[in-house]
Amino acid sequence: MKNEFVKTKNVKHFLTGIANLSTRGAQEACLMIVDGQPGLGKTSTVNWWAVRNECIYLRAKKEWTPQWMMRDLITALNAVPLYSFEKMYKQALELLAQFTNANSISGKNFAIVVDEADHIARSSRCLETLRDLSDYLEIPFILVGMGIIRNSLKRFPQIASRIGQYVEFKELDLEDTRLLVNTLCNVQVEDKLIAFIHKVTNGYSREIKEAIASIDRFAARNPGLELVTYDSMIGLPLMNDRRNSNPIYVRG
Repeated sequence: MKNEFVKTKNVKHFLTGIANLSTRGAQEACLMIVDGQPGLGKTSTVNWWAVRNECIYLRAKKEWTPQWMMRDLITALNAVPLYSFEKMYKQALELLAQFTNANSISGKNFAIVVDEADHIARSSRCLETLRDLSDYLEIPFILVGMGIIRNSLKRFPQIASRIGQYVEFKELDLEDTRLLVNTLCNVQVEDKLIAFIHKVTNGYSREIKEAIASIDRFAARNPGLELVTYDSMIGLPLMNDRRNSNPIYVRG
């Protein structure tokens, strides 16, 4: 499978949300929520964007406290965390100001991505700490989760009121499935097989990539094959069913 990033409609919606956030009217409204079911490409998208824009990517932990979160943030900013929370907070502000200025000079957007943010969706202390940092420097924070955080933030109106953009990742349509297969697969794939992939994966990019890997393995076992057809793979496993982990075969 080719190592390329594919701009599906979900990715384009995310980029639109980023663009809208950068032109927001209320400067304090610099929180962004990205949610959707697992396997739709949220993490790969925010990782790709963070790397391209030299932004900070954090993965929230289930047992995160404000102190632990601050240590992870400062470490991601390439510094050694100080000892007390107060000192770490001041240290983070100084480092974030430096990163923001550096990105501004290079014409790039600076933001902090917090993936798996559902882990802190009910932690008022962690959320308030992020809000304080965001308010002080007007740095966008992108909180990525699976839907829990969107509903949980309703309990914290002082935080919810600062959300400038919501982006929901949805199941890929047939057009996006075709784009993913044609871009990532090492061989050409018959449209009938692509349609079957779209049907059995329900548009989840994670499973579509599993199917692409299976097609590539099949092609590698058949040197010189330029087009993989539906009929050529009948009876072969394509991917696993996310509901029960059983293999899904190309049906005859």
